Amino acid sequence: MDDRELAELYFRTTLELRDDEGRAWRISPTDTAGAASDPLVVLSPFTDAYILTAENPESSGTASAHDNARATTELAHLLSESSMTYRECPGFAWDADHVEPGFAILASPSRRDEVEAFALELALRFHQNAIFHLDQSGLGIIGALRPELTGHTPVVCERF
Repeated sequence: MDDRELAELYFRTTLELRDDEGRAWRISPTDTAGAASDPLVVLSPFTDAYILTAENPESSGTASAHDNARATTELAHLLSESSMTYRECPGFAWDADHVEPGFAILASPSRRDEVEAFALELALRFHQNAIFHLDQSGLGIIGALRPELTGHTPVVCERF
């Protein structure tokens, strides 16, 4: 699969993230800029989230359920030992049959570069092609194993 096709697949993912008060939000990519929401309603008091998973290394689909669960547990452990603020952030495929546990590492403007570097380091450790970057402008893709993999789209944020 080339980078363009993979980006299209990534942008079929709906994310779930809780805000600072514990309210659950569904964050969905949209092609309609007029329907877009401001993700800061979910991120506040932070401005950025770097979202990654440890599952499905290299998007190959060859890892077993046991391997994926073990990788997610290891990623959660590394995050809990770090100084980073993070929240669970599962991603749901467009057909909702596939769910990958994930984590959003949150950043303020003063720590944005540090948090992005940390998230990319983890993505490389867990053999991820890319991570998501959620900010006021929407959802972006930042390449990890595939540095040329990029993209950006507005999002719709809905409480549920």
